[in-house]
Amino acid sequence: MATEYEIISHGLTSYKIFFNNLLYRAPHVHKDYEICLVLSGGMKINYRDTSLSLSADDLFIVNPFQSHEFIAQQPTLLLILQISASFFSTYFPQIDNLEFVQDKLPVSQDQNRILRDLLLDIADLHFRHPPFHELKAIAQINLLFYHILSRFPHTIMPEKEKNRSQNKANQMRRIMNYIDLNYSQKLLLSDIAREESLTLSYLSHFFHDAFGMPFQTYLLKMRCEKARKLLLCTDLSLLDICISCGFSDMKYFNRGFHEQYGHTPREYRILFEEEQLPSQQEALLTTQDILSRNASLAILSRYYPDKRGQVPAAYSFGA
Repeated sequence: MATEYEIISHGLTSYKIFFNNLLYRAPHVHKDYEICLVLSGGMKINYRDTSLSLSADDLFIVNPFQSHEFIAQQPTLLLILQISASFFSTYFPQIDNLEFVQDKLPVSQDQNRILRDLLLDIADLHFRHPPFHELKAIAQINLLFYHILSRFPHTIMPEKEKNRSQNKANQMRRIMNYIDLNYSQKLLLSDIAREESLTLSYLSHFFHDAFGMPFQTYLLKMRCEKARKLLLCTDLSLLDICISCGFSDMKYFNRGFHEQYGHTPREYRILFEEEQLPSQQEALLTTQDILSRNASLAILSRYYPDKRGQVPAAYSFGA
């Protein structure tokens, strides 16, 4: 369960919108803003040293290059908009230095319901493809960010701080790539410090600040998630999985896996085969399910049945 660097492909646009039926999403970062609306269920998001609980009709924003982890006790349906700052930068250059102060926003309240309906309208345009949908989607995204900036606390970083943040993000990417390539071997923080030409003390503090957890915790999460997938998707022996995922011995494998999932690897495989892990059975083995276009249209018919393509006039600028 490593913190991953997620490369988001937008095609010809600078945004991506999708429904995600999620049980768990490993710590990861991406270069875009991520706007998450909880449609059903509930979850916890961990970022830096903070944990925030979200329930249905809560909205949350993740800043670019901010490590975050999603954890749900049962599959939780999210509508997610990922959008690059470059979408706005030609006419709103402040976006390059803008950082949201994380807090959830209950969109069930009347004054915030506009955010929920705008997100659903953007999704409806994206999946239904009515005439000129591209133009209206762009208009609605701008309107959405207008209302988000009016409701979510945010700061404008000085240029020096922005550059420092960008340098930090670049270093995070290099570190994540190195760990992803070497997690199956013996891996020490000192190896990464040497690779990055940093002191061990500096890297230790940098890692905890950037990823919200110590290096060993991060590495354990990654190895356990890799092992979990092999347990459920292959017939490899426990010893082979232990070795291929970088655990030094079976004792460490059993202890670390139990710490993450509440069962030993052997117990977890047996429970899965006997269908006694119902929440895990409801999601993909990656523990998240990005819904297809047809499934997304079905979701929209449930959550957005009466407003398809029609955002009320009250939702105009200045509302």
